Amino acid sequence: MAIPIPIILSYKLKTMEPEKKNIPAYRMYFYTFTSLAILTLVEVWLTQIKMPSVLMVGLILAIAVLQAAIVLMYNMHLKFQEKIFAVFIGILSFLILVLIVFTMLDYIYR
Repeated sequence: MAIPIPIILSYKLKTMEPEKKNIPAYRMYFYTFTSLAILTLVEVWLTQIKMPSVLMVGLILAIAVLQAAIVLMYNMHLKFQEKIFAVFIGILSFLILVLIVFTMLDYIYR
């Protein structure tokens, strides 16, 4: 009994190559940790200085998105995956940006 495979999947199965292993060096994890620690210190520093709260919340949210991108790209190894993941990350980043804008608008007009 043969199981029918859609044409797209059958093409992918025929052209599939062995998966390449991208094993990152420990140096990359050190750089990732250092950048996340520095960004966290910048967030703490931003809360200590006197600035309009709308600007502070916007900057802290932007830094949080940057930290999330660093974790996604390096700790979850999405940098080394197929390009379709970049499309999904782009779509999700856009949705996060929309949520941040709505959050800021809600915060401003309360």
